[in-house]
Order: sequence, then structure tokens, then C-alpha cells
Amino acid sequence: MALKYFIFDLDGTLIDTEQAVLKTWQKTLKEYGYIYSIDDIKCVLGVTTEIGLKRLGANVDSDYTKKWQVNYAQYAKEAGYFKGAKELLLLLKEKGCSVGAVSSRSRKEYADFFSGFEFETIFDEVILEEDTTRHKPKPEPLNKYMELVGANKNECIYIGDMPSDIQCANNAGIVSGLVTWNSAGVVCDEAKMIFNSIEDVLAIV
Repeated sequence: MALKYFIFDLDGTLIDTEQAVLKTWQKTLKEYGYIYSIDDIKCVLGVTTEIGLKRLGANVDSDYTKKWQVNYAQYAKEAGYFKGAKELLLLLKEKGCSVGAVSSRSRKEYADFFSGFEFETIFDEVILEEDTTRHKPKPEPLNKYMELVGANKNECIYIGDMPSDIQCANNAGIVSGLVTWNSAGVVCDEAKMIFNSIEDVLAIV
């Protein structure tokens, strides 16, 4: 069955936010007395704040998320579409495909920092942190997405940049696709497809 539903992660997949995110983690954790290098913090990419903090072994208070969002505002301007990513979304729609996003971002972060990317005119649905109680790599976010758009899982692909994205797709029983166009060097043998360029995605439509 042909793929008709193209679901994307946001950070590191469509939007180049890596440095902005890592700098924000570094700055916010420093406020709590933790000194980490940028490389040390890379383990937080692609997961919720709670999981990221556990991976780092950092103990913080209930104000952490608020402080993180305040600090991210200083770096958010550094983020932008990967070259050709917006055009990819528009071309998929032109070809009759449905496009949307599943992200670990909170609704506040999405509203505050992604409003300039015009997703509301492109995406059919967006699933964010608050929409499910269990998060990537669990399948619930993708299951919720498919439920809302009425998709057959045999027609879906989830494209992301982290092993947690690939595991989420595989756990949900849909095609998993790993992007390498972000030059992050992530390798995941569990991915069903590898996309080295924007053109690689269009080639499967």
C-alpha cells in the first residue's frame, strides 16, 4: 500500500534547533549549579524534559521548565527550516499526501517558538507533549495522531532524527524513517528507511 500520511518530528528533522536547544539546556542547568559541555547534553535531544533530566542525573525544582523557556527565547532566533524542508512539505501536499507532526515539545513551546514557521497552514494535525501520557519511544503519540486523522497505519511513515523517533514508529507499527540531512551523525539500524536528502523523501511518493 502506498504511503499517504507523512508525519514528521520537528527539532532536528524539519527545523534546525539543535544548537539553540543545547545552549538553553546548558544555560538553565548552570543556574542550578550543573556545568555540562554541549556534547554532554546531547543525550537530551528528542526526549521530554523529564527524561532529559533523568539522563543527566540533574535534580531541579518545579520552576525548571519555566526557566528553560525563558532562556530558550534568547536562542530561538537561531533556529530555522533545514534547506528545502518547507518546500518538501508543500510538495507532499501538492502530491495529495497528508502531512503533520509528532513532537515532544510542549504546547507553550510550540506556540512561543514555532509560530513563525507557518505550520498551521501546512499540517493536518500536530501532537505535542500534553496530548498523551506516555511519550516517545512509546507508540501513544503516533497512535493518537493516526486516530485524529483517521489514518490506516499501513499508509503512514514517521520521519525523525533520533532513535526515539524510530522506536516510536516501529512500536506503532508504521514505517520509520531516519533523516541524516542534519549532519548529526546519528545511526539507528532499526530504521526502515534512511533519508540523506529532501529528494530521498520525495522519491518514495
